[in-house]
Amino acid sequence: MKFGIFLFFITISVTLFSQTSKRDSLLYLQLTQPEKTDTITYYRELEEIDVYPRPVYKINFRRYARLVRKIRKVYPFAVEAAAELEVYNEKYKEFETERERRKYVRQVEKELFAKHEDDFKRFTISEGRYLMLLIDRETGETSYDLIKELKGSLPALFWQGFALIFGNDLREDYDPYYKHFMIEQIVLMIKKENRQQE
Repeated sequence: MKFGIFLFFITISVTLFSQTSKRDSLLYLQLTQPEKTDTITYYRELEEIDVYPRPVYKINFRRYARLVRKIRKVYPFAVEAAAELEVYNEKYKEFETERERRKYVRQVEKELFAKHEDDFKRFTISEGRYLMLLIDRETGETSYDLIKELKGSLPALFWQGFALIFGNDLREDYDPYYKHFMIEQIVLMIKKENRQQE
């Protein structure tokens, strides 16, 4: 029996290469027999796998499920806000005087309130906080910086004080690696699901 296994390994050599240069997601297996010059090659498409670090602390399943539900609710608004902000910034820069810019900001503000007022009234405080963090993730700027840029320092300070009353901070930066890594994992999961549906 041992001699048969030994002969099997001597007569057939197997070379396994993962992720060859032909394509990133291919498994490449080549079987070669030493006596013959024949080669059998198998290709198989592999699915992309996301690997997340093991959480340092224990996660309560109910709290995590609630967090997923809240992020799913507010993430589309953050994506839409980032896209609209790009369009509005292009137009905002076209105006030459400060008066025209302020008038434009008021007009856009009214449009956005009319469009999303009912949705935002149904948000909880924590959902509003997640929305601010996700807007920071999508735009690269904190909510405080956006308000200060568009409306000025005084309104930004007013809304910062208002947010602090409810335990939020408009100046909080989005940290996908340490502080908000669970939110980042949920967002990546949502993006992956959206790609699979397309």
